Amino acid sequence: MELTPEQQSQVDQAKAAGDRRVTLRFTPRQRRDWQAAVQQEWSVKEDTLTQFRKIKAAAEQRGFCGDVRKAIALDGRSSEDLACEIGVEPQLLSDFRAGEAELPATVLDRLLEALGLRLMQEIGFNR
Repeated sequence: MELTPEQQSQVDQAKAAGDRRVTLRFTPRQRRDWQAAVQQEWSVKEDTLTQFRKIKAAAEQRGFCGDVRKAIALDGRSSEDLACEIGVEPQLLSDFRAGEAELPATVLDRLLEALGLRLMQEIGFNR
């Protein structure tokens, strides 16, 4: 949302004072835009929750792919930014995170590198 000059001044003053929050009054147009955005979010709420649950369940799976999905979640970058960095469509990365797609080995290599991970073999010793 674009701020009016007065609103921007309020934000700048709050930042300069070290405040982490500022209360702004919306213009009528800003209020309409905000209400439309909220309505849009509500209209896809169930789809969003379903996708979140799939991603959470897939990240909790035991094994290599579950660990990679956890690392993606902990990384903090958006799926779009990470997908761009590894050279895939965001939908493919989203599907992988939800456990609905596999990644080719070359993409998996780039993903691990982007996440700062490397594979290590764990050697168990039997006594």
